[in-house]
Amino acid sequence: MGDFASQGRTVLCRSCHRPLRQNRRWFPQQYCNRWHKVRHRVASFVGSVLDSA
Repeated sequence: MGDFASQGRTVLCRSCHRPLRQNRRWFPQQYCNRWHKVRHRVASFVGSVLDSA
């Protein structure tokens, strides 16, 4: 079970596409920091509002 942590899996930040090391197994990180998360959510909200208009 400890094999997952030793693999050093990386994914890209959903906002800036910077590589992130995944140390957590069940809830992997998706963003570098919380401001990137806020920025991505605001951008997707604005995009959906503009698409619906």
